[in-house]
Amino acid sequence: MLEWGITFLNPKSSEAKAKNSPAKVDAQGVRNLVAAAPQNLKRFVFVSSCGIERKNQFPFSVLNAFGVLDAKQKGEESIINSGLPYTIIRPGRLIDGPYTSYDLNTLLKAKTGGKYGVVVGTGDTLSGDTSRIDVANACVESLLHPSSSMKIFEIVNQGQRPPAINWETLFSKLE
Repeated sequence: MLEWGITFLNPKSSEAKAKNSPAKVDAQGVRNLVAAAPQNLKRFVFVSSCGIERKNQFPFSVLNAFGVLDAKQKGEESIINSGLPYTIIRPGRLIDGPYTSYDLNTLLKAKTGGKYGVVVGTGDTLSGDTSRIDVANACVESLLHPSSSMKIFEIVNQGQRPPAINWETLFSKLE
């Protein structure tokens, strides 16, 4: 007989906070996913964060105050060292809901309205807001375009949005 164990925690309880810490989710959780991944996996796509390489600089030092960027970096390292094909996407500050944080973004219900272009870069140099919709699109598109394999890139929304986002062109510019 197959048994299922499901635990629901009050997200504000100390037990939930301990179980959902950055170290548990972004470091250990990713290590567990890498270990469980089949060796013939076509691509491991991971959404990380801008600022991994700038975590000692403001405003990223604030984000890393509780070890968020340290844990994401450990997760990234697990993926890179696994030998699996990967794409690591580092978005800027996420906007376009759901609004789960307690910041200005939540108060203003910040949205791009699909008005801004998508910019990608490498070397952890980009900063800015990133639509969750464009992050999701980047995840899917990265699976379709070989030029995004074995790459780590930042993604933000800037400039005017073209009629269509040409993901292959964006990915082909990644070093």
